[in-house]
Amino acid sequence: MITPEFFDLELYAIYKAIFELIGERAWNVVWRSGEIVVNELWEKLKLEEADVFESLRKLASFLSSSGYVKEINVEKKGESMVEYIMYEPVIAEGARRLIKEGMVPPHVSTSLMFAVLKRKGYRAEMVGEPEFLKDGRVVEKWKLIRIQE
Repeated sequence: MITPEFFDLELYAIYKAIFELIGERAWNVVWRSGEIVVNELWEKLKLEEADVFESLRKLASFLSSSGYVKEINVEKKGESMVEYIMYEPVIAEGARRLIKEGMVPPHVSTSLMFAVLKRKGYRAEMVGEPEFLKDGRVVEKWKLIRIQE
C-alpha cells in the first residue's frame, strides 16, 4: 500500500515540475485531470442520477473511502456561496508548499468537485486561497455560477 507521505511528496514533485515547465498553464492540467477522473467515475458513482449537491456528497464519500481525506463537507452558504472543508487531506503539506512557492497546487479533490459541477451545469470560482488550519482541516470558499445554456 502506498503511504500518504509518499503520495503527497510525489504530487508535490509532479506539480512543481509541471509549473517549472509550463508556468501558469499548469492550471489547465489541474482542471483537465479532474475532468478525466470524473469521466471515469461518473457511472460507477451514479453521479448522473443525483442532484448537484448529492453528486458532490457521493464524490466526497468516495474520496474519503479511498483514503484521500478523512472526511469532506460541502456546505451551501447563502444563494451562491459554498464552503468546502477537507479533513486531513493527504496532499495538504505539498499543496501548502506549492502555494507558498507561488506555484500551482494539484487541487486533487477540488478539481474533481469542479468537474462534477461543470457536468451539472455550474462553474465555481475560488474565493481567496485555501485556508490550512492547525487541526488538519483545509477550507476553501467557492462562488457557484449557473452556466447559461
